[in-house]
Amino acid sequence: MAEIIKNIILKGNYRYHLKFSKELDKINKIENIPKYPVLILTCMDPRININEIFQFNLGDVFVLRNAGNLYTLDVLRSIILAIVKYDIKYIVVLGHLDCGMTKINLNEFREKLPIKFLSSLTQNYHEHIPKLRSFFKPFVDEIQNIKEQIKSLELIKEFYPETEISGMLYDVETGLAFEYEKIKDYKNIESFRQHYKEILAYKKNQFTDFLEEIEPKNIIIDNSNDHSQDIELNEYINSSISENEDKSNKISKIELDDMKDKLKNNNSTIIPKISIPKIQFHGVKIYIPKIYTEKRKISIDSENK
Repeated sequence: MAEIIKNIILKGNYRYHLKFSKELDKINKIENIPKYPVLILTCMDPRININEIFQFNLGDVFVLRNAGNLYTLDVLRSIILAIVKYDIKYIVVLGHLDCGMTKINLNEFREKLPIKFLSSLTQNYHEHIPKLRSFFKPFVDEIQNIKEQIKSLELIKEFYPETEISGMLYDVETGLAFEYEKIKDYKNIESFRQHYKEILAYKKNQFTDFLEEIEPKNIIIDNSNDHSQDIELNEYINSSISENEDKSNKISKIELDDMKDKLKNNNSTIIPKISIPKIQFHGVKIYIPKIYTEKRKISIDSENK
């Protein structure tokens, strides 16, 4: 098994080497590493890919990881090094929903640990649980944990007052990151869950604004599958148009109708595409229309069909 894993890792590295070699000139042109004066403290959960989540490139930001994105002396050591040597100004504690640190049962965990390890913590059996809690630092609430880590990191401001410290909460089910200003007023994760619909509505408005900043003429309807989603997308586009009729750089209804007519007159068209998944959260199901933002060919049904 170890040999199989090693081969997977090495072959992955060779594939990366091919890509890296092609991009080496671009990387070498980066004058400042990191490109942004930012350090992100996040979880070791393999679903957390900072460069993917925020679309960073290699060398853009510092990233520290541990179980539960926790403040520790070693985290402090790394942060101070980053501040002194690389002039880091902005620290973000990025927690995430469905964190494994909220699922640890210390009694069950103790049974799986070697006796030698438990003995190294304490010889007293009755002290095992408190010692394990102190050592592994499990928690039950992702939002409270982010607040606690920010509070612990505030001591840095005593020495480097210009350093800004904030937090974010990442949803592994939707790929959305919620800014601290939107989560800090919730007392706990249960309160966050209860208000999740309105939080998503706020994020949807932000997303709409983002779409309007990029090329709006690339937003078209997918007639190939679910017609109910086509209706939702029509409403989505038309509402955006009505809200922005006074802006000359936004797509008009006439332009949209003209675009649809052109599509009907062609068997295939190159269009951008992304598929945004259904958002689900503990029984809450919200549908977001499909928007296309990456090139691909689609077939358009004839008008009679």
